[in-house]
This record gives sequence, C-alpha cells and structure tokens, in this order.
Amino acid sequence: MGDLIEMTTWPSHRNVFYRMSASGLTFEVKTSTSAAIGLAKKPGNECDVWVVIGHDQRTWIKKEEGGGKAVRTPNILSNGEYRRFWLSWRSGSIQLGRSHERTPIISHAYNMDLCYVTFSSGGVAHAERNPVHWRFELPPVLEKTRMKSVTNGELMWVHADNHLPDGALIGGYEKETLYIIRAHHRGSLTPGKFIPSQGTGYISWGGESHDKNEFEVLCGFDCTWVPSFDDRIPVGAVEGGYSEDMGREKLYVGRALHCGHLIPGKVQPSHRVCYIPYEGREIPHKKFEILVSPDTNTRCANRLFIDHIDVESPPESENGDDDREDVYPDEEFDEED
Repeated sequence: MGDLIEMTTWPSHRNVFYRMSASGLTFEVKTSTSAAIGLAKKPGNECDVWVVIGHDQRTWIKKEEGGGKAVRTPNILSNGEYRRFWLSWRSGSIQLGRSHERTPIISHAYNMDLCYVTFSSGGVAHAERNPVHWRFELPPVLEKTRMKSVTNGELMWVHADNHLPDGALIGGYEKETLYIIRAHHRGSLTPGKFIPSQGTGYISWGGESHDKNEFEVLCGFDCTWVPSFDDRIPVGAVEGGYSEDMGREKLYVGRALHCGHLIPGKVQPSHRVCYIPYEGREIPHKKFEILVSPDTNTRCANRLFIDHIDVESPPESENGDDDREDVYPDEEFDEED
C-alpha cells in the first residue's frame, strides 16, 4: 500500500509533482468546477500532458506540444460528493475512466516516458477560481536494489474455493490485483485468473470465458515473467495443465496485455497464442509473457524452446496485430459526442 493523501488545490497554487513507480492511479475528486491532472517526464513548471475533467461540460486530454482529444461529459463532477476515477498511461495510450467501469471515458495516444504526476484546479489559465478537493493513493517508490539469489519460494498449486491461500502469486491487474488459478473443464486442466472482489476464478475454453468456484491457486515466488510469442516456450516454463484432446497437450502459464489490463491465461503451443479470459470471451494474443521457474522443466519445455530470456520481436502480421494500441490522427483537436 502506498501513501494515502487528501488535499485541496486552488488555481493560485504551485504544482507539486509526485514521482510515480507505477503507470496508473485511482483518485477521488469533489469540486464545482473542473479538475486537472498533469503528467510529465520530469518535474518542472510545465506538464507534457494534461487530463482535464469537466471543463465546459467536457473532458479532454491535451499534449503540451499540441494535439488533443475531447468528449462531452456533462455533470461528471459534483460539489456535493466525491466522484471516483482511474487513470492509466501505458502501452502508448492514456486512459481515464470511472471507478468500476472497464471502458474508459476517453483515451489518447502518446509516446513519452511519463514518470511524474501533479494535481491542479483546471490545468488552464482561464480555469474558474474555485477549489478542488482530492483523495488519492500514491504507489510506494521502489528503490533499485541488487539482485540476489532466491531461496525457498518454490511454486506449488494449492486447492482453494473462493478464498486465496497464503503465498498466492500475483499474476496481473484488471482494475484490481489478479491471481493465477487452474481448473478442470471439459476434460482439460486450464490456467486462468482469479478476481478477489468477485471471489471467482475464470478460465478460457472454446472461445468463451467460464467462471469457476473450485480451482487451484499458484503459490510461491521463485519465478519470473519472460516475453515470448507464437509457440516459443522457454526452458523452465511453468506447466499449468493440459488440453482436453487425447494427447493432452501441455498448457503453460502466460499473461497478455489487453485493453490496458494485464491478464493471466493459458499458453497453448499448438495454437501459437496465449488465451486470456475477458468479459465472457476467450481472447487470443500472439505476443505475451510466460511464467518461468529455474527449477521447472530444466532440460526443455516444448519441442520449440529458447534457453535465454531475451526474445526477438515477432514479425508484424499481414492483417495487423490487435496487441497494438490504436494511434489517433495527428490533429490539433478532436472532439467526440
């Protein structure tokens, strides 16, 4: 848990920059006017990007060098109650959304390494002269440490129902921390994700996402995530289960970026993808990360394997790659209804 901060900003206040060790945050805001969050590569008098909420009944994202995007958002803020939002900036896209809603209110492309955030009362010179009340949690600053050998922490699958066992391995993020599970389904043993707030596990199979209340949770910490693609299975890849066919093909623990989320799922080498469960569907990704443990499959993992961590980038697909974020046209200002 990071630092919990509650504060009020006025237009006359000087911007205070906070160093971010993560690429997103959740916050609450209460005001009768607009509220703004500035993102910057380094602290200073200017921000590289402004995310302004509720200015002239609109919410917009604007870059310092020009170009931006806006959407109409009447009554998005309130002077009588705090409204909760999430903001993320990763994979070439800045996204703003309401709490508990996966679909963002607005998103815009960017290509900068944004490391600092500041909170303001409008972010523009003609902002109304009214205070903005904020509540937010900053992630802890992660100090760079020397790598050291890991002892104990071996991976193991632990039976669970709707509660996490001690030592559960964090597998990703989808508006909250996700964990890695595996469950039986139609003759298969399939890796997937566990969502703590729902107390439910999900696995992907047959083009759909299936909820599970009986499953095993992966526990331990002696492991690392390795980038891969297609059917490239690293030495030490963690086996998560097997397919339903007669040959019982090995399935490995993987995860992939989708819509700004990092979601655990299954890597099926014969299909050359990592499948993840998301909003009732089974989503394939040709580029993904695969979980590797130094004490697992030390000789080989699959007929095609690599013996080092660095993985060359896959060639671009002929019909496009859905892993890439949409790039907005380089216009001065776009507005959506």
